[in-house]
Amino acid sequence: MWLIVYYRPVGLFSLKAGAATSTGAKTVFLPTPFAVRTAILDASIRTLGVETAPDVFQILKAVTIAALPPEHVVVTNLFTKVRKPRRPEAQSLEPMQPSISFREYAYLKGDLGLAFQGEGAVLDRLDVLLPQINYFGKRGSFFQLVALPKRSTELPEGFVVLRGIFVNGTHLTWQAMTPCKLGLIQMLDDWGPDLTFEKLNVYTDDSIRLGRDRVRESVILPYSLARSSRSFSYYKRM
Repeated sequence: MWLIVYYRPVGLFSLKAGAATSTGAKTVFLPTPFAVRTAILDASIRTLGVETAPDVFQILKAVTIAALPPEHVVVTNLFTKVRKPRRPEAQSLEPMQPSISFREYAYLKGDLGLAFQGEGAVLDRLDVLLPQINYFGKRGSFFQLVALPKRSTELPEGFVVLRGIFVNGTHLTWQAMTPCKLGLIQMLDDWGPDLTFEKLNVYTDDSIRLGRDRVRESVILPYSLARSSRSFSYYKRM
């Protein structure tokens, strides 16, 4: 059984790709599975209390996520002035120094569809939490719920299961569940097999390890480049 919900972007979307740096931050085109799962967990903590978080975490870890990407994506490229910490030996003069950074912001036209596969009791929990979400990933990337979630026995046409090639050192795992199409490959983060709630909790000293607690999968998104210039790239869903 699938639980289907649609969100409408109401602002520019920005979520750094996993391999991005603080000075060179390219954005992905839609919320990653890591961002979606964490947003639902956050909604559970805010609305039902922190004591519900461990149980909801276990539910979310087993859920399969699919997405219907927005029909149009326009990515703007720009350089912006920022301030960053000086090297330790120079901080006695002034702790911060001026610099520039590369940033990307995506304008999404069309609704974002999200689908969650699980048992009935699991979907009942998500039914309550999905309407509580108003942003994904970076704060300010606001989304508005279009309608209450609905259930379906089949995944609607156009949805892409957000799983793909996962590389950990020299080990490669293929987890794709959607027939491969031509499109654009993006690295999307997801919760890893060893991730625990204690590691995800920012109030503990446990750290998240890349490749075990946080994994990056190469997912094919059904987009083609329609037009581009020095300052923007326009992608259209195929």
